[in-house]
Amino acid sequence: MKLSDLKLGQKVSINGTASEYQGIRKVKIPNFGKVEKRVFRRDENGECIYYNIIDGTKTLKNLGIKLL
Repeated sequence: MKLSDLKLGQKVSINGTASEYQGIRKVKIPNFGKVEKRVFRRDENGECIYYNIIDGTKTLKNLGIKLL
């Protein structure tokens, strides 16, 4: 399964941490501007994990992501 195949709200485990897929969002990067990234929100503390749009073609196994 590829990263782009995930559905909104789907639960995954990233490096042993439970997270929820939030979809593609615009993220502000200091001293650069806004870019679109794939966003995962961690369940325990609400922090976000970002992946580049190009990573959508990579498999979940290659990125260290497991479905829950």
